[in-house]
This record gives sequence, structure tokens and C-alpha cells, in this order.
Amino acid sequence: MNHAYVDASWHEEEGHGVGGWGLVLLAPGELPARFQGQLAAPDNNAAELRAVLEAVRHAPPGEALNVHTDNEAVIASVGQGRGPHLLAELAREVQEVVAARGVSLRVAYAPRTRRHMLAAHDLANDARRGLTTPAAAGPHADVLIEQRPAVPEARVSLRRHGERVTAHVHLDPLSALPPSAQALLAAVTLARPGELLLVRRASKVAQALWQRPERALRPGAHTALAQAREEADGRGVQVQFQGMG
Repeated sequence: MNHAYVDASWHEEEGHGVGGWGLVLLAPGELPARFQGQLAAPDNNAAELRAVLEAVRHAPPGEALNVHTDNEAVIASVGQGRGPHLLAELAREVQEVVAARGVSLRVAYAPRTRRHMLAAHDLANDARRGLTTPAAAGPHADVLIEQRPAVPEARVSLRRHGERVTAHVHLDPLSALPPSAQALLAAVTLARPGELLLVRRASKVAQALWQRPERALRPGAHTALAQAREEADGRGVQVQFQGMG
């Protein structure tokens, strides 16, 4: 089953409403796909419903789709056939596209604290401001770092379209770098030129040291981090943290 996490952002500017929509689409066996766009909208609910419409348009035709939203008005309008009168026409458009594409649609509530909901929220905010979120603009890889305190090894996995790369990284207890930072640098070396790494489960220590190598307490760690950052910049590799362990 396919899943879509949607959100919107809206602001009134000079007497008219400007909105943005964001969408994270999950299909089995595929890397999360991210979409966003800007629109003129009378209110936030209309922008939220546009995000649902875009989810149906981007989802594979002829398959089931679960759309997750934190907007109750959208759920009432699309999922239950009721809701604000202003949304009735937009809700009909959603149902028309659902029928045309042969999509089996279910709309359900999801809190904004969910990881993909937060990503959709950021996409929508950027779109409203006329910005393009890096993850939606170019090649990217989802990075998962798994590390157990009692084991001197970390598992680093990169998922990109059509490929998954996994490495088991030995963590040197005598290194100037903390183990979590060693694992992070190993992930960066696996990146392709020009790729954005969306890193999950990096520790607060690893994130802080990557963002500001000068925070390292030991000179050797400072040097290693600065060198890794310089090499990543030279290859056009960016690191974006999705959560902290």
C-alpha cells in the first residue's frame, strides 16, 4: 500500500492568501519522494486540501493510497463527505481525480510530530516562501545509523532510488573522535558527489561536531572533522539531520 504525508502553510499578503503544500510519498520498495508547490488560496484549509489532491496525482494509478494529514476539515471533506462549504468544490475535484486514476483513497489523521509529517510541513513552509527544499530538488539518500553501546561497531545504511548500501563500521576506542562521530563520517564517505544525506539517529554529539568541528575537545578530532567537512564540500555533499538519538 502507498502512503502520503501531506501538510500546508498559508499566509495573507496584501489582501490575498498565499499558500504552500508539501507531500512525502511512500511506495513499497522505493525511497520517499518529496513534492511541493505554491498556490493562491483563500485559507489554510484550501491549501491543505490541495496537498491531498497532489498526493492523488503523484501516487501510482490503480493502487490503494493512505493519505495522512493533521487537518480535521480535510478529513471531513474528503474522507467523510462533509465539512466546510468552501471546501466542497475542492473535495469534488479530489474525488474526480481519484476516480480517473483508479486510486482507492483513505484519509486519516496523523500528528505533526511524525517524521514524514514534519518533512511535509517543512516542504510546505518553504514552498509558501518561494523556496525549494534541497531534498525535493536533487539527488538524496536516506541514512540510518545504528549503534549499540556495548558493541564496537556501527551499521550504516544508505537508501537511494533503486539501491541500498550497508556498511559495518569498526569504531576505534582509541580514536580522538567519539564513536558516534566516527559512524557519521563513515556515512559521509559513502555519499555520491552532489548528494544530500538525510541522516537519522545521529547522536547529538555527532550532529554538534559535524556542524561545528571547533567544538571538538581533542585537536585530532577537530582536524579530522574539519578535513571531512572540506572533502564533503568539495564533492558537493550536504548533510541534513532528520532526528537525534
